[in-house]
Amino acid sequence: MQLIHLIKRESTNSLQTLVVLTVVSGIAQGLLLAIINNAAATAAFADLNFRYLLLFVIAIAIFIISKRVALERSFVMTEEVIAKLRIRITDKLRRSNLAVVERIGKSNVETRLSQDTLTLSQAAGEIVNAAQSAVMIVVCVGYLALLSKIAFYLTAAMIVGGVAIYLRNQRGINRELQLATVKETEFFVSLGHLMDGFKELKMNRAKSDDLFENHFKKICTDAERVKVRTGLEYVRNFIFSQTFFYVLIAVLVFLLPALNEGYSDVIVKTTAVVLFIIGPLTSLVSSIPIYARANVALGNLTQLEAFLDSPSAAAERLVAPAKIDFHGFKTITIEDATFTYFEEAGGQAAFSTGPFRLNFTAGETVFIVGGNGSGKSTLMKLLTGLYAPQAGALLVDGVRLQPAHYAAYRDLFSIVFTDFHLFDRLYGQSDIDEKQLAQLLTRMDLDEKTAYANGRFTNLNLSTGQKKRLALIVACLEDRPVLALDEFAADQDPEFRRFFYETLLPELKAAGKTIIAITHDDRYFHCADRVIKMEYGQVQPAA
Repeated sequence: MQLIHLIKRESTNSLQTLVVLTVVSGIAQGLLLAIINNAAATAAFADLNFRYLLLFVIAIAIFIISKRVALERSFVMTEEVIAKLRIRITDKLRRSNLAVVERIGKSNVETRLSQDTLTLSQAAGEIVNAAQSAVMIVVCVGYLALLSKIAFYLTAAMIVGGVAIYLRNQRGINRELQLATVKETEFFVSLGHLMDGFKELKMNRAKSDDLFENHFKKICTDAERVKVRTGLEYVRNFIFSQTFFYVLIAVLVFLLPALNEGYSDVIVKTTAVVLFIIGPLTSLVSSIPIYARANVALGNLTQLEAFLDSPSAAAERLVAPAKIDFHGFKTITIEDATFTYFEEAGGQAAFSTGPFRLNFTAGETVFIVGGNGSGKSTLMKLLTGLYAPQAGALLVDGVRLQPAHYAAYRDLFSIVFTDFHLFDRLYGQSDIDEKQLAQLLTRMDLDEKTAYANGRFTNLNLSTGQKKRLALIVACLEDRPVLALDEFAADQDPEFRRFFYETLLPELKAAGKTIIAITHDDRYFHCADRVIKMEYGQVQPAA
């Protein structure tokens, strides 16, 4: 019922109308059997037969029109709900902090918003068909009660018993379906490693073989095993339902005439009823796994959204952003701030940083240095508000940041991190000075590599160093008070590296920018006002 409640809650279209149309189409289809049976019994009477023909035409017209409209509405409603789910979950994701998004994982989000929503979409028509079939079966069984009470009781008892056994078996299949979705997520994670790390794998056959043979294939094999097990259980259940139908027919044709003498007069009609409902009953039974998969998919989406709504994940998102402007700040203070990474399995602390006690003054250039894994990037993420301190606080001119302040606080920063993403458009910048942009492209030696035309960059197929330069151009165009750079010069040639440290950074500082840069270039440390050194997640005392 989760899916029905979701559609009722989320859709702007009336679910009652869909239900009415489904019931009408089921009744019309059921009445067709009664009309055909009575017409066959009065075939010798032309007037009666014409009347039944007219009734048949009316019934089938009602059936076709109501079912078509019901299916159309179901698709419209389902796609509307799916679009709302995707938009709402994506909106919650973008307004969560970085630690929350990293914990969820890219593959998990992609699986939920693509595969699970596709499952819901595909289930819509099947569920409407199943509901219509259920109504039709009720009408036909009611007609069977008029024909023969004993046939009705026997058929109803067998259908109830058969469905009960089928649903009991289906509960085990549902558990396997849930496990299958977990394996599918693992598959996408492994596939992501293969695609994202293609260059590294191509250059290292042992690494490629290990990933493929010992991880990717194993995950695929595990997923296959779960799906085959689920499929075999479904086949057994399906064969049981088919066998059940023919046993029912055998009882009606061979057993009941021997037990009830009067039954022989209606045996053809009762057998026709059972034969008529086999198709719809098969459709109804076959829809149960589809409905189960849809519920599992909806459960996954609900679980994802529930995590995004949890107090720890939604602390910042659930408060209204404060109307505060930090531009023109004098100092930013990190006061005893800490951040710890936890292992996914077991929740054990994997790496801790801090506590940090640091001050940054507007207009200064600060370099953050240290070995790999020393905590430089974590410090930068805390400083820029991408991570919220798990203890301690951030202060701007003595104002302690609360969750409602973080959106305004992040407006101080333009960033170029090592794992930056380069967008093809200047999102968020409506009034673009294209002359300034052209000058920056020339200055960064990119004017012959790309241009800005028709609202987008013409070419992003650049080297890593060139992409970083283009990202720096975008950051400069944002014109925010603080520029945060993570190993920007690492992929630049020596000439541009010197230009960056000795010319570009001083110019940005002269323009009033505060520059905070992670770097390993010790030969250019003199270009900073001060250098912060880190080791093992801690800031080291100044030498």
